[in-house]
Amino acid sequence: MNTKLSILFFVKRTKVNSDGLLPIFIRFTINGERIEFSTKRFTTSEKWYVEGNRMKGTSVELKATNSFLDTLKAKVYDYQQQLI
Repeated sequence: MNTKLSILFFVKRTKVNSDGLLPIFIRFTINGERIEFSTKRFTTSEKWYVEGNRMKGTSVELKATNSFLDTLKAKVYDYQQQLI
């Protein structure tokens, strides 16, 4: 069984919280079927790099968030391997 999986991180600009921060969401596309949910992380639109699907900058906070996103992505691929 050959399964096509793609992962995308994005911010939902319509869900700004009271502090003016945007939630970071993750979207899985599995054989054309989309599933998305919040990563429980937030950022500003200035710090989000759309083309890279991650935060841009070199501060400790940004590196920690990007590391969390990388870990989350790796866990998804691990689950995919377990299902195969």
